[in-house]
Amino acid sequence: MGDDADDKTVQRLDLEVDELSLSRLGWQIDEIEARLLTTTYTEWEHHQEIELSGTARFLGEDWSDRFGGGDHAPALLLAAGRKGSPVPPQYKRLVMETAAKVSERPRDLFEKSSSWECESPLTPEEITLRITALDVEEIESDFDLAPVGHSVLPVEVVDESTRTGAVRLTVTTSSAHVLHDPYDSRLRVHLAGSAVFGAPEQLLAAHLAVHDWRDQDSTLQEQCPFEVSLPGLVVEILGEGGSLLREAEVSLYGGIPVGEAGRLPARRPRWIADVEDDLRDCAGPPARVMVRIVDDL
Repeated sequence: MGDDADDKTVQRLDLEVDELSLSRLGWQIDEIEARLLTTTYTEWEHHQEIELSGTARFLGEDWSDRFGGGDHAPALLLAAGRKGSPVPPQYKRLVMETAAKVSERPRDLFEKSSSWECESPLTPEEITLRITALDVEEIESDFDLAPVGHSVLPVEVVDESTRTGAVRLTVTTSSAHVLHDPYDSRLRVHLAGSAVFGAPEQLLAAHLAVHDWRDQDSTLQEQCPFEVSLPGLVVEILGEGGSLLREAEVSLYGGIPVGEAGRLPARRPRWIADVEDDLRDCAGPPARVMVRIVDDL
């Protein structure tokens, strides 16, 4: 590789800031910048990567509706994808700290993606970047771009949870793609949605059913405040004929809080979940994916 300045180029990337979602969860972006770095070795060999830097601020007083996560602030997320690709963007956690610690001062951001090799370099217009935050996330936290080569698998979602009157997951996005790298293939299942919750009395019934050692005739006044956990997910990777190749359990570490006097959140929580699996040791090629919504795992 040469060291001449002409061997490297730096191009600015557009970056979308999801201000509504950020503000609901207490986040504010003070400044942000993204760049596409391209190193050229030969006419047909280029290495590229994305670099991001900026400053974010967490304002705990703006985080009104809280859906679990303990002492942690909602994760600040970067979504990186290819424009026009059916493969969902990859999600990377930019900040994951306790609310108390991240509230102390603005947080400097600096992230660099995994590099990729290509014969024809991507242009800035072919890359999408978005900063957002969600109430509940269970992701792999990778900062890279999915490969161009992919195969689509059908996904079926079945709700087997028993407390749908109290808390029910809605799945608005479900996809499964086999991603083909030059050296291996991996399966990525991406799911996203929100959670619908019922009246305080329905949540109380679900709470008492889980904690069966409590007085089952307890009133809201006696039990508040309490929280009802979100359902979980079981992701099954199936081969031809329905044989089970892989199974993964996804716990969504969040819940619906019921405050004093049965006070409920003013909005539904939003969630995402990713499951990735290396297919090299799979007993056979995957043919479809089944997602089962179950009671909290």
